[in-house]
Amino acid sequence: MPQHYGFKRLINRYAVPFTLVSSSSGYYDDLGEWVDGVPTETELTGALVPLPARAVYQSGGRLTQRDRQLYKTGDIIPEGSTVVYKGHRYKVESWTNHGDYADFDAYLLKSMSNFDEVTP
Repeated sequence: MPQHYGFKRLINRYAVPFTLVSSSSGYYDDLGEWVDGVPTETELTGALVPLPARAVYQSGGRLTQRDRQLYKTGDIIPEGSTVVYKGHRYKVESWTNHGDYADFDAYLLKSMSNFDEVTP
């Protein structure tokens, strides 16, 4: 069994609380009409950090200074979910699995607003 690098203590040291908004999948009812999934909010913690300037620069404009990187241990966050931190909303754009050699996962969070608006 390969040795895992232990980042859990480091991540927990810089972890902040955030809200994960995910939606159950929709379905067709008995009459054949579409019923949207129900959104659920879950309070989680993780290290939510700004992207390095080099990553923003090299993205060719796809990434901005408002986007974030999330480092988290535990259960996997589904892509497409929404993360709310300090009133700002981010969409989980991608997930990097470090499970073969480390005890955490990394997520790219794309800001859902181009402005500095804060949702209540």
